[in-house]
Amino acid sequence: MTSPRPLLVALVLGALLALPAAVRAEGPGDAVYRKLCRAIHPQHVRALFTGPVAPIRLGGSSDCAFSARGATPELDGIRVFLRIDDGDQTLWKHVGDRSYGTFRWLATTGRRAKWGYEGGRLPSVVDARRGTFTCTLIPAGEKGLAVPHGAPIAAAREYARRLLALCDDVFAARR
Repeated sequence: MTSPRPLLVALVLGALLALPAAVRAEGPGDAVYRKLCRAIHPQHVRALFTGPVAPIRLGGSSDCAFSARGATPELDGIRVFLRIDDGDQTLWKHVGDRSYGTFRWLATTGRRAKWGYEGGRLPSVVDARRGTFTCTLIPAGEKGLAVPHGAPIAAAREYARRLLALCDDVFAARR
């Protein structure tokens, strides 16, 4: 009688080889994402709000989030989603995600950046990508947010630039 061990080893190896490289590779843990979120400079966060800012929310429905004191990031704040070297471009390409309107490019310096616009005075999303590292920021609501004055699309573009500063902080901390 032959041992089932060689067959079992072959099946396990076959299953492992069938997994995508991104799944096989050990990705960054929550501690890395928390460190990067904490690297966001306070002055860049304060520029997004009209008054006092609540402490950073780590984890939850995003990697980290910011809101005005007394508000919740999911309803009135900024949610931050990070993807590091995992080969996943879902956030950058918004595959399988809701529509974010028309995308426009922001100036690039060592990174690609774009923002979505559906109308109004805020961008629907801001994405920055450096290599295989994606930083996605989604504003929600307007309560407590420092929405710029001027024409709606110009205000949204200016707010997108303010949001981009948060991604630049994260990129700098990742180096």
